[in-house]
Amino acid sequence: MNAAVHEKTGLERFVLTIIGIMPWAIVGTLLYAGLFVKPTVIINEVVPASINVRDRVYGLAHQGDQNWLAAGNYGLMLSSADNGVSWKVQDSTTMVHFQDISAWKDEPNRAVAVGNDGVIVVTEDGGENWTTVDSPKSDIANKLLKVHTYAGGEAVTVGEMGAVLRSKDYGKTWARLKAECGCELDDIFMNDVVKTPDGTYYVAAEFGRIFITRDDGVAWEEIQSDSPNSFGAIDAKNNDEITIVGLAGVTVSTRDAGETWTYIAPQQSGMTEHMMDVQWSDAIDRWVAIGNKGKWMTFTSDLTDFEPMNISATDYTSHSEMVIVGDKGLAVGATVGSLDLKTREWTLLHD
Repeated sequence: MNAAVHEKTGLERFVLTIIGIMPWAIVGTLLYAGLFVKPTVIINEVVPASINVRDRVYGLAHQGDQNWLAAGNYGLMLSSADNGVSWKVQDSTTMVHFQDISAWKDEPNRAVAVGNDGVIVVTEDGGENWTTVDSPKSDIANKLLKVHTYAGGEAVTVGEMGAVLRSKDYGKTWARLKAECGCELDDIFMNDVVKTPDGTYYVAAEFGRIFITRDDGVAWEEIQSDSPNSFGAIDAKNNDEITIVGLAGVTVSTRDAGETWTYIAPQQSGMTEHMMDVQWSDAIDRWVAIGNKGKWMTFTSDLTDFEPMNISATDYTSHSEMVIVGDKGLAVGATVGSLDLKTREWTLLHD
């Protein structure tokens, strides 16, 4: 008996035809896409933060109104036009670490920054362009630690190897205000300097030393204070009242233009961390000092009332400088923030 022959139905033949041509259709589609379809790629631009976790901002300068400049490690130069809420990176033209920066109050678009290896850069246009200038240098080491500006284009910077340098032309040229002596004084760190309204210069140095010139650098008086530790910063309230802070919380102050100095030990003030900056605040009528591990303190001009504090409950980073404007202080260091001196509220100004 012959087996019955099965004839495919129309539907089966259609399905088989589709299956047969499907591989060729797929290949054709892919070939068309490869030749004629142009993909659209959307790339979201990643804008790096002006201040990142590796940055250390050591110096700060107020240019007036809401304008600020800041300088830090690896040639970092920043500007802000909104009281530090946002920052813009500038080209400092160097990768050397900056230690400090200052702007002239009578010419706020002019500023000067100093740092390692004796680097000094100046700007005449608010920081849009920076120029490196020459300065006197030691054959051994030349780190410059602090710089301050005064009316008429004067600037004074201090640093290692006894350096006390001055410019009288908005930072274009520099000369030694304190001449080299060829003695051991050429081998110490000059850590900060202040000029009082009467023209006296006070320099806070290492090993508790203070240097004073009242005749424009012709003669210098050396004072060995009672502080066993090196100093970090100095500021003047007026011609007579000058205060110095330093390592392990030491405080030294005069109220008679340097004739006598009062030493306050850390055990008296309650501050044992390094204090790296000090400034008088008219808003709270007290001295304000700031330093390591999120610590700051205020104290009265007669040195009878000290109040050491934490800058916040969460920020334990160190700060190298604070600039007080009104009742607020902008502080820089491992973090950058604003401190309300009256409410004592700390606001971090970057992520």
